[in-house]
Amino acid sequence: MNKKNQLLCFFFFLSVGLFAQNDSIPAINTDRPTNSTSPILVPKGVFQIETGFIYNSEVSDYYTKDELNVLGTMFRYGLFDNFELRLSGSFSDIDYTYKELGTDSTLSGFGNVSFGFKVHIVEEKGLRPELSLVADMYVRHVGPEGLRPTYSYPVSKIAASNTLSEKFSLGYNLGLAYNGEDAEGFFIYSVILYYTIFPKAAFFIEPYGNFDSNGFPNHYIDGGFTYLIRQNMQLDISGGMSIGDNKNRASESINEKFISLGFSWKLPK
Repeated sequence: MNKKNQLLCFFFFLSVGLFAQNDSIPAINTDRPTNSTSPILVPKGVFQIETGFIYNSEVSDYYTKDELNVLGTMFRYGLFDNFELRLSGSFSDIDYTYKELGTDSTLSGFGNVSFGFKVHIVEEKGLRPELSLVADMYVRHVGPEGLRPTYSYPVSKIAASNTLSEKFSLGYNLGLAYNGEDAEGFFIYSVILYYTIFPKAAFFIEPYGNFDSNGFPNHYIDGGFTYLIRQNMQLDISGGMSIGDNKNRASESINEKFISLGFSWKLPK
């Protein structure tokens, strides 16, 4: 087992031992492992950590890319009843193989750092969904070149959800983002369907993607499971892939596959 996997296992078992609580507290609600953001906030005065790793394989017309994102973590804190602060970052190890040149390169470091907030707008009532506004700023000041954006850029979206039945719930996001390389923004979307298998376990499936300023659609689909070890502790596993003919801004066709494993815990007040 390499050092990265040892570190991951260490933090996992440490978290189970230190932060597991009894089942009398309200169940944790997380924004991972989905691409969608839940409209539900962390309660006032509560600190929550959501972390894990993701392995991503990407193949384009000109290169292949293998990326291991280790301990990608989001810290969330309920500042008020309707306002949450957010901070995230990760350590990445990326290997590139360039097809025409026959060369390899590796890039490692800490980056993809963002800070932001989530503000609750309205609770669910009848057909009216629960709504929140989410805004994050990705910064260019942290991490090596290649892992940080050229320019700091914002991502903002409306997060919504509806309870369909005791077993099913529906979530959806719609927003605007930038890529950190130019001034052109693009629309982002996601739709997620949750099915509660039993009180501590749920399954989800989620299509999501974006439409950039050049009209290129990029679509993905993922699915996975969440499981409550304790009311304040959740495990998750998920995987997904790109669908259709996804393209980047250089008009290269890109195919992606990814798998993720993570855990989240809610600390006591």
